[in-house]
Amino acid sequence: MDILWIFLALIIGLAVGAVATLLVLRSRVAAEAGRADVASARADELREQLELQQGQRASQDQVLRELAPVRDELTRMRNVVREIDQERNELNGRISEQLRIQAQSDAELRASTDQLTAALRSNTERGSWGEAQLRNLMESAGMLERVDFDVQQQFAGEDARLRPDAIVHLPGEHSLIIDAKAPMNRYLEAMQLPSPGDEADQRRRKQLLAEHARTVRGHVDALRTRNYPAAVPGSPRLVIAYLPSESALSAAVAADPMLLDYAFGKDVALASPVTLWAILRGVAASWQQERITDSVEEVLSLSSQLYNRLGTAANHLAKLGKQLRGSVEAYDSLVGSLETRVFPTARKLGQFDASAKPLQQSIQVEMTPRPLSAPEFTDKLEAAERARA
Repeated sequence: MDILWIFLALIIGLAVGAVATLLVLRSRVAAEAGRADVASARADELREQLELQQGQRASQDQVLRELAPVRDELTRMRNVVREIDQERNELNGRISEQLRIQAQSDAELRASTDQLTAALRSNTERGSWGEAQLRNLMESAGMLERVDFDVQQQFAGEDARLRPDAIVHLPGEHSLIIDAKAPMNRYLEAMQLPSPGDEADQRRRKQLLAEHARTVRGHVDALRTRNYPAAVPGSPRLVIAYLPSESALSAAVAADPMLLDYAFGKDVALASPVTLWAILRGVAASWQQERITDSVEEVLSLSSQLYNRLGTAANHLAKLGKQLRGSVEAYDSLVGSLETRVFPTARKLGQFDASAKPLQQSIQVEMTPRPLSAPEFTDKLEAAERARA
């Protein structure tokens, strides 16, 4: 009985163990199935993420391919900007060098201007400068020194020897006197004052310009006293007072409005560079017209000589034609005599000599000298025949 119970208990224990084992296995299978589901879901999630990443990478590659030209353009622009910066730096360096050179040139120009101003304060230096400018002005007008004009030529005056700055030769053995020693000290002093300046500077400038006009009026009186036209042969009652500055003359006339009329009354013409250049150009044009007139007269003289010499040549040609015509007539007469008189007798003699060659036929000249038919020849010939008659 005990063994039965033990056996039953063992069977029951085995059954319970089997059931427990089955339950444990079922729970494990369920757990593994759950883990498999989780793994499958994770795998699906990872697959979706991988597909998403692949899509994003493909999109990024497409974007990079589309942005490649932009990247190249940006690279090119970066290189251009680098070159522009380099050129700008070089240009700034050159501009700095040019500004330095310009500053140096301004300093040299200022020093030269100061030297020129100091030199122009001297009457001798100012006269030399005016003479040099006058010579350049006359050469620019197309005139030649010692041909169309002379400088520093001396003449015997009533009280002393006179030496005008320039003598311009005019057609018809006339001369035009030019004086270049114009006073400019007061004008230069007025130009050194600041412009417009204060009231004191303006008063000082007005005073200096008024003195400048008075000195120019005094120079006109001095030229009148020297009486250049009386000493220079062929000179009109006129002297040109040359002021080598347009502003100097205009300032003098502005300060003294009657200055020009006063100078005209003294037979003196105040001329600026532009005015004098126009006068000299007119003189040069008159000389050119004079040379053209001389050339026309010479051509007419040569034409008359040629016409007369053509008449003489026509006489010689007529004589030569008559002589040629006479020679042809003499030749034809000789040929006729030979053919009608000499050759028949010679042929009869040749009949007695078997070795004699036949005589050559004479050639008659058919060309005759062409008569002169041009009126230049016939008129001269008729005139010569009437003169001989």
